[in-house]
Amino acid sequence: MPPKKTGRLLNLLIALLHTELGVSRERLLRDVYDWAPGAEREREAVERQFERDKADLRALGAEISERQGYERADSVAPTSLYRIDPRQFRLPELEFTPQEQSLLALAGFACQGALAGAPARAALRRLEAAGALPDSPPSLVQPRLRIDDPRYATLADAASRRAPVSFRYYATSTGQEGERNVQPWGLGQRYGQWYLVGFDTMRGAPRVFRLSRLRGPITVGRDNSFDDPPSGAVHEQLERLADLPTQRARLRVAEGRALELRTRGWAPIADAEPDGGGAPDGWEVGEYAFQDLTVAADYLAGFGDAIVVERPAELAAAVVRRLEGALEVLGTPGAPVAPTATSRKTTPLDERLSRLIDLVPFLMQGPVRVEDVAARYGITPRALLQELAVLEYSGPTDLGGWQDFIEVHVHDGMVSLANAPELSRPRRLSIEEALSLQLGLQTLEPMASPEEVPALRALAAKVGAATVQGARSMPQVDVKAEPQRNAELLPLLRETISHGGTLRLEYLNPTKDERSERLINPLAVRSDGDRWYVDAFCHRVEGLRVFRVDRILLLEPADPHAVPADLSLPAEGPLSDRHVETILRLAPEALWVEHEYAAEDGVDLEDGSRRVRMRVASLDWLPRFLAQFGGSVALEGPDDAVAACREWLGRALNVASSR
Repeated sequence: MPPKKTGRLLNLLIALLHTELGVSRERLLRDVYDWAPGAEREREAVERQFERDKADLRALGAEISERQGYERADSVAPTSLYRIDPRQFRLPELEFTPQEQSLLALAGFACQGALAGAPARAALRRLEAAGALPDSPPSLVQPRLRIDDPRYATLADAASRRAPVSFRYYATSTGQEGERNVQPWGLGQRYGQWYLVGFDTMRGAPRVFRLSRLRGPITVGRDNSFDDPPSGAVHEQLERLADLPTQRARLRVAEGRALELRTRGWAPIADAEPDGGGAPDGWEVGEYAFQDLTVAADYLAGFGDAIVVERPAELAAAVVRRLEGALEVLGTPGAPVAPTATSRKTTPLDERLSRLIDLVPFLMQGPVRVEDVAARYGITPRALLQELAVLEYSGPTDLGGWQDFIEVHVHDGMVSLANAPELSRPRRLSIEEALSLQLGLQTLEPMASPEEVPALRALAAKVGAATVQGARSMPQVDVKAEPQRNAELLPLLRETISHGGTLRLEYLNPTKDERSERLINPLAVRSDGDRWYVDAFCHRVEGLRVFRVDRILLLEPADPHAVPADLSLPAEGPLSDRHVETILRLAPEALWVEHEYAAEDGVDLEDGSRRVRMRVASLDWLPRFLAQFGGSVALEGPDDAVAACREWLGRALNVASSR
């Protein structure tokens, strides 16, 4: 979009904020659109442009009112008057305690991915410009919440507007796709997966839908088509995912192997006789409790030739199918690359105008280095100066046609603004921005002290009230960052980090199928999806290492051990031990893997699948990963990884079929 349109929209916004009674259509067309009264031929085109511009401003959170009235005291006839109420556009006066400031900054820092990270950062910048936040967030404890599925934004927006949605959904229980018509209530995360919760009008009951199983486009209906959902409905429905009846499977487990399984519900049966005769040497028989057969089959397939499912027969067959499916697609090339399609989510105009509106209150606080401002808003210094040039031709116009321009001062690499009262206070948060912060706050709860939890929840409500529509418009969200194991260890880790102590831990490495004891000095705690990690100095290897919290079997304080004086975490981000690059092909039902496992360079294929590059820690981990997907994730390369996985999967299939 040309800069001319950005300037026109900015002048329209200022004109509508500047007036107390309202501005007539004729005056707006004259002052903003350079329309000359009497030029009736051009009026129709200019008015169409005016209507489009009003829609653009509404998309940025400006509620434009229209009423009949008199623009001047000497007017003889009423006319349409337009206005934006500054109280509804500008961020209200907010006061946060020091504790709330730290929690909010950390919540914004937690959000990762384009669909959560960018809105969270924009919200923090706006709150900071309003004087409500400190400059830098805490850094020792770093929760992470990644949202990259574009369906999340569509569904959250529909839920906020009470608009019904329809889509096709793949049900694992039947293996078929079907149409769904849903009144969306909100979204939540469980077990690393995102879910939509709403009322299924075709079934007449609340339902939960995993986003990764939605197929094709989402159709959104009219706004305000259904009533507000019951309070807490999203949380209640997601909690029911864990309420399935418990079943028991009889498993044969190789002695000294499948150590992770032995800590996750499998228990040996004393003097047990397996079906069909005595247990072979080197094997033990026990029971494994599970609730969902599909989830259990995914998990058990990953143990390869270390286990055999004896019963139930349905579970044994499901494990075999997964191993067969993984072998069938291993090393296959997949469909051709799909023709490149361009997508439009946010136009350059949207970004530029939004950024300019946010720049004004920040720069009015005083001179700032041009380089610092550019880095803050993610653009180059040259682009910043080009955008600031738009402000120099913006400002309100009086009844006589005189325009009072914004003053832009750039000198010796410093920039500041003056004479912009209409935009001097930051605008309110969008639903997307507030929702990102609320999700970030929820990720903090597992590590929060008992007195901090109420503060987190009250803060989430305060954030919702700072939106254009107010708290009522916020869709319900519910995140559990650590539903499985060892969330109770987070406070100890957090406390030890704060005073620089040493811990003794017993750790399970499922890839190597071994347990080890370590002395560590924890340096940072972070989460990614539903898993928490500890970045630490390990005294056994005398170096930095990463430990997953749910794989810690024992954790206790130890005598203090010193760490190197120059020790620090890498500046480029969290520690990572992913050194092997692989090429994977993701079927439509497994597209979520790209975001959950931070894959890169995704390319769409003609059959709806997607090819990605993913770095992994070692080839030992890879076949276990593939087995759990049963063919919906295919390894294309490199050749040595394909060969290693073929050997592992073949061996596992032979054992699984021998029951």
